[in-house]
Amino acid sequence: MDLDHVVARRFAPICQSYDWRDCALYALGLGMGDDPLDEDELPYVYEGRDQRAVPSMSVTLGWPPLWIAEPETGIAWTKALHGEQRLTLHRPIPVSASIRAEHRVSAVEDKGPTRGALLYFDTELFDAASGERLATLRATEFLRGDGGCGNYGLPPAAIARIGSDRPSASIVYRTPQQAALLYRLVSRDYMPIHADPAIARDAGFDRPISHGLNTLGLACRAILKRYAPGRPELVEAMAARFVAPAFPGDTIRIDMFEEDNVIRFRAWAAERHTMVIDRGECRLTAA
Repeated sequence: MDLDHVVARRFAPICQSYDWRDCALYALGLGMGDDPLDEDELPYVYEGRDQRAVPSMSVTLGWPPLWIAEPETGIAWTKALHGEQRLTLHRPIPVSASIRAEHRVSAVEDKGPTRGALLYFDTELFDAASGERLATLRATEFLRGDGGCGNYGLPPAAIARIGSDRPSASIVYRTPQQAALLYRLVSRDYMPIHADPAIARDAGFDRPISHGLNTLGLACRAILKRYAPGRPELVEAMAARFVAPAFPGDTIRIDMFEEDNVIRFRAWAAERHTMVIDRGECRLTAA
């Protein structure tokens, strides 16, 4: 990585308009509506029932182009993985809006020449018409091929560990084989590791992997179902660490742990007995 170039790079604001169809498609990309009689999930996929937006949809808005693949960055981008994601909602995500997204690199943490580097990428989402802030996002990219690049800025505090191994509740979702192909369209995250077998193999996987944010969306779906049915406005913030890739077709089990107004969670690829999300947390506002 050319650290000086990456730190100095500036990002033009991204403006995006979306409507009720985009919200419904995002929810369908999470598998919502697979039970046509589930009236808790119907408002996320059907405009005739006081439609709502899934809170985790915020991480898909104003998505920037694949800038880490620009040759000037020097980043070994095919070795990059999404390491963590944090989101804070300042108001519920509207079903239809025009937004402005502002991006910046806030920190780079060098783990060492053979251990890669962490790049922290911050996004602020605003309502384009009113200027009101909608959400604050922070993505952590694990750049496996860029250790030894040097440090910049102050990394955030670590996401807290989960203090129990006994979940309060668990929900299981079976993902389709085309899950990553569908999610890349509804999220506008076109990283080719999720679609192109050759690029996936170059990154060390035998086939395309699922988006970590898709699995985070499944966790959000489970929390809405268990703790906030019909009330997405209760979700104030989420954070999670992606510890292993999920694959399209995996059965994902979301284990949830109640701690007052915080729901901590893990996600497992059930057939492979592999944890794919750890240190998940969702903060709910008081009902």
